[in-house]
Amino acid sequence: MKTKKSNRLVRWWWSTIPVSIVIFSIYILTNRLFQQQSSSSYVTYQDPVYEFTVEYPANWEVKKDTHVFENGDVVAFQIKGSTQKRYTEFIDGARFIVAKPFVIDTDLAKWMKSYFSDQATFSQSTLTRYPFETVEDCSNLGCMTYYFTLVDDQVYGIALFAEGTNAEKASYENALLHMLKSLQFADFQQAVITEEMAVANVKSLPEVVDYLERVPNGQVAVNGEEDTTYLVQVYEIKDGHTATFNWYQVDKTTGEVKKEF
Repeated sequence: MKTKKSNRLVRWWWSTIPVSIVIFSIYILTNRLFQQQSSSSYVTYQDPVYEFTVEYPANWEVKKDTHVFENGDVVAFQIKGSTQKRYTEFIDGARFIVAKPFVIDTDLAKWMKSYFSDQATFSQSTLTRYPFETVEDCSNLGCMTYYFTLVDDQVYGIALFAEGTNAEKASYENALLHMLKSLQFADFQQAVITEEMAVANVKSLPEVVDYLERVPNGQVAVNGEEDTTYLVQVYEIKDGHTATFNWYQVDKTTGEVKKEF
C-alpha cells in the first residue's frame, strides 16, 4: 500500500517531467538559433593581388593551399562536415573556390565544352551581376558546379561544392549562393548586362527552352527597356499577328530575370 509521501513523490515527478521537457526544448531551440545566426553572419574577403571581394560566412575557413583548378587556386572558403576526414578527398561540407585567372584563345562556352567531359551539363547563370557560363560535373566522387566569366580579357573560375544531410546541404547552398552574388571584381564594367546577354538569359530559362523546341518560329528579343531593366518578349508571328508566350524583365546590373505572367 502506497503512503501519502510516495503519492506526493509521484505527483511531483509527473509535474516535473513536462517542465524539464520545456526547458530542454528551449535550450535546444536557442542553441540552434545561435548556431544559425553565427553561420549566417558574413565577413568580406578582399584579394589585393587579383582585386576581387566576396562575402563569406564568418564560421568558414579561409584556405590558400587548395589545388582544385588546373591553373591554380587563389583562395578557398570552406566548412567541413562531421564525417569529413583529414587528408582525404573533400566529400562532406561545402567549398567556394576562386581560380587564378587565365587567358584562352577561343569563345568561353566553346572552351568549356572542350575542357569538360560530354557527361557534364552546361548552362548560363542568370543569378548574378556577371554573365557566367556554368557547368555541373559529376565525374569525380561528388558533383561540383563551375562558374566561368571574362573580366578584362581574362577567365575567372569559381568552383562550388556542397554535400551533407538535407538540412546541412540546403544551408550550404544558400551560403554559396550568397557568396556568388556578393562576388565583385575591380573592373565593374564587366557587370553591365547588354541586350545580347539579356536575351541569352531569357533563352536559358527551362520554360523558354521548351517553348522554342515546340515552336520553331519562336523569337526572343528586347522590345523595350526601363531605367534598370530590359523588357524581353518571347513570341511568334502567327497568321499575320504577334502571339506572345511571355514578357520578361531582365535587370541591367545583375541579369536577374522576372517573368510578367
